[in-house]
Amino acid sequence: MAEYPVGATARTFEVIEALATLEQAGVTELADRLGCSKGSVHNHLATLERLGYVVRQDGRYRLGLRFLELGTRVRDDDTLYHVARPEIERLANASGEAASLVVEEGGEAVFLYRAGDGADSALREGSRVPVHACAAGKAILAHRPREAVDALLDDELAEPTDRTIANRPALTRELQTVRDQGLAFDRGELATDRRAVAAPIVTDDGHAVGAVTVAGESPGMSGKRLEEDMPGLVLSAANSLTVEQVTTE
Repeated sequence: MAEYPVGATARTFEVIEALATLEQAGVTELADRLGCSKGSVHNHLATLERLGYVVRQDGRYRLGLRFLELGTRVRDDDTLYHVARPEIERLANASGEAASLVVEEGGEAVFLYRAGDGADSALREGSRVPVHACAAGKAILAHRPREAVDALLDDELAEPTDRTIANRPALTRELQTVRDQGLAFDRGELATDRRAVAAPIVTDDGHAVGAVTVAGESPGMSGKRLEEDMPGLVLSAANSLTVEQVTTE
């Protein structure tokens, strides 16, 4: 485990994240996965259970709905979420695909709100993906200063697929194209069968606070539909939010 100021806290969150991945697990399974003793895992689980963050059923543990309360509270305090939600819903209806509001946090693209019943079902609200590997993330990066982009990205860029732009010079060129066009595309960079188009939500000073995106599976999202039809809808949605109502804290 990496060095942290409070190692026990880090371990607790490793247990939480493991449960999120496994959905439910027993003490032995978690201990084997995390490479620590069963006694240590049991103590973390028992503490989380007493606090209401973990539920035990038939000797197995799962995350509790207390996390939903926290996540909902955090999102409800976000001004952009309230401003953009109606537009995201209109975009989903107009496109017939899954539409999302995406923001950047900690160098990742976070799906803050999603609407629609499109085929893009791999991601959900709260999903976090490499910011450089999706259309929405690139739309945001393209409207950030170069030094800010460099600070956000790891030295070695993740490559979810063989189409991901993981070369720094190539990514710099891609972001310049995105900035010039006002649109970003994902043609299999996050998942091989996924296609997306995104436009940034910018303030008056040109800073991107988020992005609007539509995504779906190929071949439904390809050709004219991806290159011409969807960009107009996405740009219209983003532009409707590029006004004084969009503020930064």
